[in-house]
Amino acid sequence: MVHQDTIVVTSVLVSFGIMEALTGVYINSKRRKDDWIIDIVSVAQLAILIKPSIILLTSILMSWLFPNSYSALSHLPVWVGVLIIIIPDEFLHYWYHRKGHEWKWLWSIHKTHHTSPEMNIGVSYRENWLWFVLMPNLWYAAAMVYFGLGKAYIISTMIIGVIDVITHTNIKWDKFLYKYKILKPFTWVLERIITLPNTHHAHHGIDEHSAPMGNYATTLFIYDVIFGTSHFPSRYPTIYGIENDPKDSWYKQLWSVNHFK
Repeated sequence: MVHQDTIVVTSVLVSFGIMEALTGVYINSKRRKDDWIIDIVSVAQLAILIKPSIILLTSILMSWLFPNSYSALSHLPVWVGVLIIIIPDEFLHYWYHRKGHEWKWLWSIHKTHHTSPEMNIGVSYRENWLWFVLMPNLWYAAAMVYFGLGKAYIISTMIIGVIDVITHTNIKWDKFLYKYKILKPFTWVLERIITLPNTHHAHHGIDEHSAPMGNYATTLFIYDVIFGTSHFPSRYPTIYGIENDPKDSWYKQLWSVNHFK
């Protein structure tokens, strides 16, 4: 079953993909053929196999652990349900993502997300399959569906998914926020609450304008501010990727767990 969040996020992906194509992002690209395969297969396996499996397995597990709590939270207003999902979801993802850079064994599977030499919409869901399977926030959000927050789940995943796409895109749409002085107070507050392309591109960069060991939040950048990992660059990076990239094949980056130790 295709939900509204899938439709909306896919529409945003396609829209920004068209804009990237029209602005010449894909012309003379530094990306290898393997990079394109990784992007396509990764988002497909998440949407078709991994995410539905997590929801199903979580439902089975929750029905065994909490048989009398099915739809226990369904009476809550949708906006409350969205907060119940997004705030802990982003907290869990922040720490998981942070440890994905700090722990060598976890970085070994997360680095797939960073091997692209350029930023574009395809990087949004570019991950080794095991990274998704171990992602605690996916399991948490799925548990909330069991508790009756299905509508809130759809809205939450839509919000997170859209922001994920628009912060990875090569279309630097947030530049206007820094261009006009009148917007400076608003921008100062906004970039400390939610993730913008400026701050997230810095996370993917590897030059002097980058912060690969910071800016971990996907949606709620305030977690980076609270936990001291926020970095506000003065300009976008010019170099992306990882240091000493071994240029592994697409199937090794997507599916290998031999180095997972």
